[in-house]
Amino acid sequence: MKLKLITTLSIFLFSGVVGQSAFDNYDIPEYEYRTFQLNGNDLFNMTSTGDNSTTTMNFGADYSFESQSPGNNCSYGLNFTFNMFDEGDDDTGYTNFDIDAPFAFDKYIYGGNKGGFGFVDGDFSMMGGDQADGIDDNMDLNLTLGAGYGRVVNAKAVAQAYAIANALGDESEETVLAIAAVIGAAGSYANTYKDDAEQMYYNDIANAAGNSGAAMEIAKILTSPAYNISDRSTGWTIRAGLSNNYMQAEGVEDSGDLSIGAEYACPMDLDKQLIVNFDYDMDLNEDGPTSISLGASYSIDHSYSWATSAMFEYMSETDNINDVTTSDIMLGLSSTKAILNQLSVTGTFEYLIPSDGNDDTDDDATMDLNIKFTYWLF
Repeated sequence: MKLKLITTLSIFLFSGVVGQSAFDNYDIPEYEYRTFQLNGNDLFNMTSTGDNSTTTMNFGADYSFESQSPGNNCSYGLNFTFNMFDEGDDDTGYTNFDIDAPFAFDKYIYGGNKGGFGFVDGDFSMMGGDQADGIDDNMDLNLTLGAGYGRVVNAKAVAQAYAIANALGDESEETVLAIAAVIGAAGSYANTYKDDAEQMYYNDIANAAGNSGAAMEIAKILTSPAYNISDRSTGWTIRAGLSNNYMQAEGVEDSGDLSIGAEYACPMDLDKQLIVNFDYDMDLNEDGPTSISLGASYSIDHSYSWATSAMFEYMSETDNINDVTTSDIMLGLSSTKAILNQLSVTGTFEYLIPSDGNDDTDDDATMDLNIKFTYWLF
């Protein structure tokens, strides 16, 4: 049985030409759902002793909406909490409430669903009742507005779909992409189908694979360590945005922040992954700090039970008031080898090279080596 699994996954891992085509054609799965719940932690409690009594009330409500499609992404919600405490004739009682409304929208405007896009990401918050008495800035609207081009798609579902398609005997690109679309929408099943989510999920994958009776075999493939698959993503993107609180308190002047980011992700065959990212942040206030981050990571699945990853990251921050730039360089390597149901060993190596921007002081590097293992006796 173990030899069969090794052979199956080996064929799957090295089918690079067909696999790269599926990665290139894979897109964000489409789904939509909404949830609404009421909660009452200590909803009502009253205690009376002699002439003294205390009363407490606490309840809340949470609403969320999530919509995802190749050209549009939309999410928003509303969280409300209320709490009250009353101690008879005592003046220590209070009534408070909090409102929080997060939201995010992405819209691809031109060039297809991997072309130019605009985005808004924000959160409105408000506190009221006794806690807000005498506070002028009890509301905040933190908002980021921006635009960009391209898209990085989380494509681990494609690699998982190949493992399923190979085991079931149909590795056509159409079947692989149909399976990957269901796996990519896995996060929506719990909210859509509640207690039936797991059953519906594996049944939908089986139907996408063209084998409605294979749900249990598919569940084994997606949960068994024999089919361990690292994260995969594909594409490139660049984006820029302005962030600020648009409900600032009276007398507060804040010009906000400018952020620019870029990412490139390339799955190399079905068993390797390269990711490069860059971020630049600038405080737009006079003499505000600026920071830069540049990173790269590479991972490879040597076999069904052995995976290795390496990373590089450079981070710097400039204090424009004191004209001082500090920086860190981080190198890392991690490898995990598993013998199914018997032994798992993980080794990690990290090397940090700091710089405090002062030529008169020494910057000592730090090396961290860690090995851990798990052995099942029975």
